[in-house]
Amino acid sequence: MKQHSVFFKLNILFMIALIATLIAGASFMVHIAKKERSDLLFKGRIIMHEYRMTQQYPQELLEELGLMQINGEEKERVLQKSANSPKETKDMTKRGRVLRYDGHLYLYLENHRVNLLLKDERTCWERFFVLFVVLFGSTVLLITMYMLLRRTLVPLKALQKDIERYGEGRLTQYVLSDKKDEISQVTNAFYRSASKIRRLSDSRTLFIRNLFHELNTPVTKGKILTELVEEPKTKSMLDAIFSRLATLLKELAQVEQITSKNYALVKKEVRIIDLLDEAKDLLYLEEPIETHITDQRMVADFASMRIVFKNLIDNAMKYGQNLEIIYEDETLSFVSEGEALKGDFSEYVEAFSEKKNSQRSGFGLGLYIVNEVLKMHDMGLEYSYSKGKNRFTINLKNIL
Repeated sequence: MKQHSVFFKLNILFMIALIATLIAGASFMVHIAKKERSDLLFKGRIIMHEYRMTQQYPQELLEELGLMQINGEEKERVLQKSANSPKETKDMTKRGRVLRYDGHLYLYLENHRVNLLLKDERTCWERFFVLFVVLFGSTVLLITMYMLLRRTLVPLKALQKDIERYGEGRLTQYVLSDKKDEISQVTNAFYRSASKIRRLSDSRTLFIRNLFHELNTPVTKGKILTELVEEPKTKSMLDAIFSRLATLLKELAQVEQITSKNYALVKKEVRIIDLLDEAKDLLYLEEPIETHITDQRMVADFASMRIVFKNLIDNAMKYGQNLEIIYEDETLSFVSEGEALKGDFSEYVEAFSEKKNSQRSGFGLGLYIVNEVLKMHDMGLEYSYSKGKNRFTINLKNIL
């Protein structure tokens, strides 16, 4: 059990409370035993005073004090046992001696005229009855509270597992609790929120699918109608336009899957130069980009990594000039001349940032998508500015 667990702390608290209760009970028991010894010796003093006054044993007084005179074999057994017990010898005082035998207390009064053994008629159970009841009741109450608290906290473990399943998208069934404690209320609130978020997510997914379907239909029809155009220049221009629209729709669908964490990577060995060429095709770039990359390779999901290259090239060309792509020491850098980013770079890789949105030349969702895809590949994105140039660097940890 983890030391930071609530159950671990509850167990420690219960053990401390239980030990403290037992120690308190033992302390009260010792205190009661000492008090009974003192009371018994005080009774002996009263009896001796009465004996001096009347020169005979005060039987009525003994009955009132709950004491009984012992003679014969029982007296011999008690005195013999006390004589063999060093502890009993220590209890001797000028007023008498307190003996313990067979669960009873005895008062032994002895001088040159008196040899009297008195027995306290109360048993050990009768003497400590109240203490035993209080101690037993406290222990039972403590254990009961511990069990109730533990039973109340047990749903936290189930809630933790459900939260983990919800994060993995595997939470499909749950039951609301009819209990009124705080843990049950928190659990019910989570399940209601999860259900509401799932409905919103399903609605969003349905809306996006319908949107892509509705947009894809006219694009497909447009490409078909393009084939009916006889004029070659117009046909070529329309074909390029509708092909571009179809590519953008596919890319938007892919970006939606990435941002919603529903994209499954298919990693394989790919050439970096092929990714750059694919990114240029997505941007419809004709002019060459300066680079010394030849046959270097990396393990990546081609479809999503091409979007990373496309966004970094697009940002560099929109907000800078003289783009250069440099590969060195397991890193790939996109370097371009331009103004430095304002503010912290971490704000530019967030989906929605006030700092980023307030800049007229902001990078939109481009860097956010780049950062998300690289995190899925266990890669990192770094930014630096030096000598009038922006440098966006990808750490290729799994490069071959």
